[in-house]
Amino acid sequence: MPSEPLAARRISQVLEEGFTDPTVGPSRRRAQSDLVDDWLRELWGRADGPAQGAALAAIGSLGRRSPGPASDLDLVLLLDPAQIDAAHAEQLATSLWYPIWDSGTSLDHAVRSPEECAEVARTDLRAAISLLDLRRLCGDAQLVENTSTRVRTQWRREARRRVGELAELATDRERRYGSLAHSSEPNLKSDRGGLRDITVIRALAESWLADHDHAVVDAAATTLRDARDALQAVTGTSGTRLRRADQDAVAALTGHATADDHHRVLADAARAVTWELHRAVRAAEAGLAPGGAATRGTGTARRPALQRLAHGVLIQAGEVSVDPDSDDPLRDVAAVRHAAISGLALSAATLARMAQAPAGPLQPGQRDVLVDALAGRHLAETYEALDVKGIVARWVPGWEKIRNRPQRSAVHRFTVDRHQIETVLEAQRFVGQVSRPDLLLVAALLHDLGKHADARDHAAAGAPLAEAAAAHLGCDADDARTIGTLVREHLTLVDLATGRDLADPATLRALLDAVDEDLQTLELLRALTEADAIAAGPAAWSTWRADLVGHLTALARTALSGTVPAPRTRLAPQRSAQEAVLGAVRRSGGAQVLYPAHLEAEPISQICLGAPDGAGVFAAMARVLVRLRLDVHSAVVTTGDGIAVNTWWVAAAPADLPHPSVLRTALERELAHRERADARVLELPPSLPPRTSEDTPVVTLLPGAAREATVVQVNARNRPSLLADVAEAIALHGMQVRSAHVMTLGRRAVDVLYLTDQHGRMLDPPSTGRIAAALMEAAET
Repeated sequence: MPSEPLAARRISQVLEEGFTDPTVGPSRRRAQSDLVDDWLRELWGRADGPAQGAALAAIGSLGRRSPGPASDLDLVLLLDPAQIDAAHAEQLATSLWYPIWDSGTSLDHAVRSPEECAEVARTDLRAAISLLDLRRLCGDAQLVENTSTRVRTQWRREARRRVGELAELATDRERRYGSLAHSSEPNLKSDRGGLRDITVIRALAESWLADHDHAVVDAAATTLRDARDALQAVTGTSGTRLRRADQDAVAALTGHATADDHHRVLADAARAVTWELHRAVRAAEAGLAPGGAATRGTGTARRPALQRLAHGVLIQAGEVSVDPDSDDPLRDVAAVRHAAISGLALSAATLARMAQAPAGPLQPGQRDVLVDALAGRHLAETYEALDVKGIVARWVPGWEKIRNRPQRSAVHRFTVDRHQIETVLEAQRFVGQVSRPDLLLVAALLHDLGKHADARDHAAAGAPLAEAAAAHLGCDADDARTIGTLVREHLTLVDLATGRDLADPATLRALLDAVDEDLQTLELLRALTEADAIAAGPAAWSTWRADLVGHLTALARTALSGTVPAPRTRLAPQRSAQEAVLGAVRRSGGAQVLYPAHLEAEPISQICLGAPDGAGVFAAMARVLVRLRLDVHSAVVTTGDGIAVNTWWVAAAPADLPHPSVLRTALERELAHRERADARVLELPPSLPPRTSEDTPVVTLLPGAAREATVVQVNARNRPSLLADVAEAIALHGMQVRSAHVMTLGRRAVDVLYLTDQHGRMLDPPSTGRIAAALMEAAET
């Protein structure tokens, strides 16, 4: 047994070999394999492993001679029952497995005869794929060779019936894990386009039903394995999930300047793998169709059936292609439209032709066909095929800068480019509700073009880029300007609705200015807002947020038209609850609590708290919720006529809420002792210090947001006591909260506070400076 544990030796070796030279990776992994092989052969000798009738073989990454520095060992002890009895087999297995476990190495093991291997491969698809990598380490070489031959022969014999299972295996993995290229925390092994998909591609090639571009797949495998090796060296574990906390270190170890640069390389590799898997599966399926594919003719004259569509589009062998002799200017975009609508794949030859074709501005007719493609329900699959060949970046100016660009926000699920495609898919639901669905779809496609590396305000930076791109895509000057406006203001509606006082005329005026007082632009912005938020992820949209957006939109619609009544929303029950609490406080002169109706399908409950207004009331209410361990998701705080009525949304089901009387008693106690410093202390563990610049709080003044209050935004890492700490800072400085709008986005909390002095006036500059510094300190606590 080596003096140094095997795991430590493996990590030391991989760090010594280095990562920055891309040619080193394969040789480094072979050296890792040799290190592990030698150690296992030593164990075999110590266990008195026989030369005949038994063998130790590797599968998985060790079988392929591509292990990482902390990868698990996948071993098979092969036995010939005619030569090795059960007692000898048990003794041999015990002598091998226990030293491996004692070394701290993770082990996946099996003891099988050649017949059992063949039976497992016949009944278990994953086992069959893994056994294709069977490699002898020590023992009976002929036994391993015979087992491998049986498994491979059986695989090829049964591969025809397993093509569908292989395709479903990859699809199921994408459903469970997601796409590596578009994930903010990719799993290098299990995500779509990861190392497991490379194993499936090679299994298909081993079946002789379909081949692949070996150079492309080998290069992608090297990129993904280098990242896996660096990750395991950084973490010291066998994990393959590249989490945000490790991305900078892994990027540096692999020779990339930033984690974003590394992600782009990984995304390119994953997209190449996904495309090669798609091609291999389609080729295998086409080969299994009667006659090899839908055909016409007989004998040597047999050819794949051909269907001609308008504009030179062809359907052949289940794929969309184009007539190379057609000079119809709509040919290529019509092929893309048919693929996006029908779900049929674009042929490799057609994609190659599009990638080489001149990429000049589109004509109006081409624009109309492209808009039809954007309305296709299979747009995402079509986009991936186009983008892997670089076609989208050729068609859309500015696309290359956001292609494969990760988003460092917990709210977002996808890279910037794929998020725009997802936004188009969400926007399709609104095409029957707006007067210009074409502008909505194009704006959705372009709305985040400004999210490049050096942009501070991506909406403002993206507006001129989107306007230029829209013109390039065939939009006239007026339509391009409208799209530019939608892109510039695509965050405005939700920011105003959730972060500003809807009762303040300045809020409505800001929205009307943003849409240039145009009703059509307002309706387009409303649709784009929801599509963008839903495409981002579940944390960016909710029922209460939709209600606030709908309410503000209705106010603007009425102001612009004067004829359209405001729709009924869930805000009506909220306002009713506020009025009920307001009346109860007036009658009783004390604190009141009411639980309005629960939001269906969401684990969010509303709590309406009311009390006579005064110094520290807002802070007292926030402390009560913290003490009762109610996590505030969002809040709307209002004061008027000497009474504070605050509506809080907390992350809890109604059954988990304390009885209203418990909450009211706790609030009365808190209000009675709010002047005592010791009573204001929260018994909570201190929060962790900021780890990165993303965790640093930001306090921003919003001049012009209100006429009679100073509006301050606090954007900070969320924690249970954040709101209570912010409210306490305001109370200690003797300021009043006229209204507040609180929301949680992923790990961040964004609180917009309307502050006045004790006389209800806007804060003077010295007071503004003091409270900004105090809020920054409170947010960092």
